[in-house]
Order: sequence, then C-alpha cells, then structure tokens
Amino acid sequence: MSKLSMEEKKGQSTSKALNQEDLLKRLQAKCHSPARLRTEGLVTTPCPKSDSPQWKGIIRLDLFKRTLGPRNHHHQGKSVNRTARDAVVIDCEMVQAEKGLRVIAYLAAVDFLTGEVLVDSYVDPQRKIFNWCTRYSGITFRAMKKAIANGDALRGWMGARRALWDYIDSDTVLIGHDIKNDLNCLGMIHPKIVDSTILTAEAVFRPRWETQRFRRTWSLKTLSRVFLDRSIQDGSKGHSALQDAVATKDIVIFCLEQPEYLKKWADFAKGGWEDIPDDFETLKSIVDDGVQISDYL
Repeated sequence: MSKLSMEEKKGQSTSKALNQEDLLKRLQAKCHSPARLRTEGLVTTPCPKSDSPQWKGIIRLDLFKRTLGPRNHHHQGKSVNRTARDAVVIDCEMVQAEKGLRVIAYLAAVDFLTGEVLVDSYVDPQRKIFNWCTRYSGITFRAMKKAIANGDALRGWMGARRALWDYIDSDTVLIGHDIKNDLNCLGMIHPKIVDSTILTAEAVFRPRWETQRFRRTWSLKTLSRVFLDRSIQDGSKGHSALQDAVATKDIVIFCLEQPEYLKKWADFAKGGWEDIPDDFETLKSIVDDGVQISDYL
C-alpha cells in the first residue's frame, strides 16, 4: 500500500473555495468530447468480435467494455445495489510483458470530492513479466509476489476493472493524467472524462478543431510543482500510484478554482518563453503583480 505525506493528506481535502456541488458542476463542464478523446488515443466505442481481432496493447479491442449505467450493474449474474461516486480519480502503474507491451500492476482510485481512498492495490499481471520498470512503477517482483501470496493483489486487468466498477457508473466523471494509458490497460470505455493533460494543454493551445493534436503536453511532476508547490516522483523507489492520483485530483481542483492562474501560466507556455513559470511562487507573483507577456517584449 502507498503512503501519503502530511502535505498530500491535507491536499486530499476538497475545494476550499467551492462547495462540492459547485465543484462538481465545474468539473462536469470540463468533460472532453468523444472526438478529443479519440484524438488522444482513447477507445470510445465497443469493437465487435471478429476472426481477425484488433489489439490495444495486451487487450483485444472486443474485450473493452463500457462502464455500465446506474441501473444496469450486475455482478456474477446478480443485480448489485450500490451508490456510485460522482467523480473518481485513477492512476495505474504498468510493467512490461512480452514484446515490450505494458500491463497493469497497480491501481489507485480516489474520490475526487472527498479525497477518500477507494482502491490502493497491487494487480497480479497474470503473465510473464520481462521488466518490472521499478524506477518508474515502484513495483518489484518481490513486492508483487508477497501481495499475491497474501491475497492482497487484484486478479489481472479484469479484476482491477471490476474493483473500479464497484465505485463508478456511466454518470461518474473519471479523472486522470494522460488517462488513455490507464483506461487502455483496464480495457475500459467511459463517457465522462477529465484529463489533466488535456485540460492544461487546451488552455495553452486552444485548438480550433478537436482532431488537432497538441504540440506538447506537460508532465504530472511539472504541473504539481507549478500549481501545487509540491514535489512528486522524486524518490529512488519509483512512482506511487496513490500519490499521483492525489496530485492529479489537486491539480484539476486548482485549475477549476483558479482559472486566472491557469490562464497566466498558459499564456507564458504558449509563447514558448524560457522563463515560463516553473514553480508556484513564481506563478503566484506574476499573477499578483499583474505581469503581462508584453512586459517581456
């Protein structure tokens, strides 16, 4: 299980400026269109089974499933009475299987509005792993073996998907950073998505067409430093899915609460300035002092 610093636990609290209802409304208004999601590499429609199956990584496209609606949830053939969350943030850590293909090995999910940790678990890859990518994933063979032996690991990508489905339905807003990687390794199709990668890149480039690719995007580590004054992914033991999920949540909340900060950062980023604000104190002073890009000309 992942551990959070006191700073991150404080950051888990919901918006200080907005109540949950208003925050959710702003979040829902930022959900991306199917066209934008397809442009960014997400699967948006089911693929029928065929004699010549197509693949997305290790998962056949016909095995990708839509998140079910509020009244259509079934588990092992029986209806399940449950209350889905309004918005959930996810982050997955992946390892490398055959041919360099990535497979999920850890899943974290956090309630966007309350900060409650919903899932924080290893995922048994259920296949031979050639590279545990520990420097980035934070996962080792020994840790995975122990989790499986103790019954603490979800069973494969389908088990991880089922665990997430316990907390969401098609009305839930799903949030992530470069979320295509997470949903593609879970075999999921979801209609309501807010991606912090897309959210910030759209603020910078303001594309006229949703089929336009962004010239670049910004890493979670960079956005966390600029908007949250928080350092993540700095340890020698690799990333933490839970830490990354919390950072993603707090970045999106910041963008919803502080649009003037997002716009000012985006203006500098679009200009390609070498002295683009790269930490929160610099960004704050630029906004507070009313600095304009024209001041740099």
